[in-house]
Amino acid sequence: MSLAALWQNRRWQVVVPPKPLTDAQLALIDRSPDETLDASAAAELLDAYRRSRSALWSVCGSRGFRIGFTVNWQPDAAGIGEPDPIESAPRVVQVFGRRSGDTSPSRLMAVPRSERSVIDLDEMIRTALAAALAEPEMITVPAPSDSDCDGCRPDVLTTQERWRDHATRVIRPRHVVIDSQVIVLPLRHVLSLGDLAPAEVLSIHQQLGRVRTQFQLASGATGLNCFANDGTAARQETAHVHLHVFGRSQDEPANPFELLAGPSRKP
Repeated sequence: MSLAALWQNRRWQVVVPPKPLTDAQLALIDRSPDETLDASAAAELLDAYRRSRSALWSVCGSRGFRIGFTVNWQPDAAGIGEPDPIESAPRVVQVFGRRSGDTSPSRLMAVPRSERSVIDLDEMIRTALAAALAEPEMITVPAPSDSDCDGCRPDVLTTQERWRDHATRVIRPRHVVIDSQVIVLPLRHVLSLGDLAPAEVLSIHQQLGRVRTQFQLASGATGLNCFANDGTAARQETAHVHLHVFGRSQDEPANPFELLAGPSRKP
């Protein structure tokens, strides 16, 4: 499916996905998914994300953001917990704007794809988003208090850390939904996803490759499903950027997003 880009740089294009669930949803599509994600591509991804935040902020009133993406994974027919995949786009970062009183993306995606309500986005909003992407505002996303950062506490190193490199670490959550679950976070104290450096984005990408290998050896997981919240309006609770990572496979005993949805899932 050919999608009209609202904005693009050398590596990434920003589009409204074919089946948006809210009027504040954008997708960042890698235009060269067969190429290695290098420092330049990481910098361009950050630029695309910052512009997307700014556009959703100014046009849709979003004050927080959620990102989600997969690595070597396509959802099953029900796709509970996941947006509809975009045809011929293997590397996509979905961006949901969050605002007061909205329905969370998790709740919207807690039912099978066939039961979801899809938004028919007004052309005026598309035009406004394109204009805002081209000339982004500088914004400050409201973040949790960092007076006692949970991601910087000493016990993260002593009890949770599994491994690290020069820029990021992989830790085991204190409470897990499934066995194949970790969190990836920068060593540097970073409040917001938009404040990450290209080297940190590249490091996260490389860490995910190692996580996938470890999960495959331990549980047979063949792919990864990842999400992160940016800002208090998106229910970011820790004042330190962190990416939730779940191992996925077609024969998995349980869909982690279905477990997270719990009783809120419709029958």
